[in-house]
Amino acid sequence: MKRIRGHHLFCMALFAGHGYSEEFTQNMAAVIESLQKGEPLGLTEGPDDICAHCPNLLPGGGCAHGTEDVLHRDRGAFAALGAAPGQQTTWEQARQGLLGVDGEGFEKVCGQCRWAAEGLCSLALLQKRLA
Repeated sequence: MKRIRGHHLFCMALFAGHGYSEEFTQNMAAVIESLQKGEPLGLTEGPDDICAHCPNLLPGGGCAHGTEDVLHRDRGAFAALGAAPGQQTTWEQARQGLLGVDGEGFEKVCGQCRWAAEGLCSLALLQKRLA
């Protein structure tokens, strides 16, 4: 079972092969492939199987981009999806939840994110990718 933090559900749906490093990008692709093939996922608030290969992961589990910011995004994702840390689900169930996210929910998770600022994600793109 893969451990996935709340906001990474959005990131995985919008992933386009870009990342913080080559190792991070390869790991993200492998995690997504595993989940799409049916491996279950457990939702977590805090470092997950994607963070494990991120160059911004700090000792003790913090994030160089702002631990509180990342936790805020996780909480926003859980609220937008009606989910909670500790919940077990599948990628298909998460995908269905993502399809129901509205603009306000998307903004709570992805607003001010560097990837959104670079034009790599938006609510319209999320909906298009999941359709």
